Amino acid sequence: MNNNKKRESSLGFSIKPPSGSGWLEKLNNDSLYYLKQTRTQEYSMYTKATEVHLADAYLEAGKFMQFVKKSKDLSIDSGDYRNISTTYSSDTELSPLCVRYYQRYEDHGNKTLKPDEFIKIRKNGLMCMHPETLSDGVDMFYVESYLQSKASGHPSYREEGESFLSSLKFHPAVSKRG
Repeated sequence: MNNNKKRESSLGFSIKPPSGSGWLEKLNNDSLYYLKQTRTQEYSMYTKATEVHLADAYLEAGKFMQFVKKSKDLSIDSGDYRNISTTYSSDTELSPLCVRYYQRYEDHGNKTLKPDEFIKIRKNGLMCMHPETLSDGVDMFYVESYLQSKASGHPSYREEGESFLSSLKFHPAVSKRG
């Protein structure tokens, strides 16, 4: 991908692709993905931004926080996800309804790995509703995953993921969804 210009949504926000090189871009319905091309199969990273539409019932800070928590909960029923740690914090710099979240967990569900091997996942994200039209917004995050056995030697493109999150800007909406 050679075009680092901002991507604008008619819902009134814009984002930029992650900084750095080697990113592939894909648009799928209401979501925009970026996949980092790396030289190893033991580490991967991708970002995603998805439009969010909320009912009026969630347009209050406490209820919005509950909505974000519920939407980010991982199912532990299968036993694939272990040692889950998730934190949430209000981030009202961009909007009165904005939550930053961090997730760390182990994925033991990959059947192609040895029984004692697993994948470590780090997910950092931001869900914000437009400050003028609170019912529309965006959920954006980046995910890093790597083999636990290679944890000390894997690269990290966390700064590039953070550049993606920090690129979010709100502006007047071009159109209302109907």
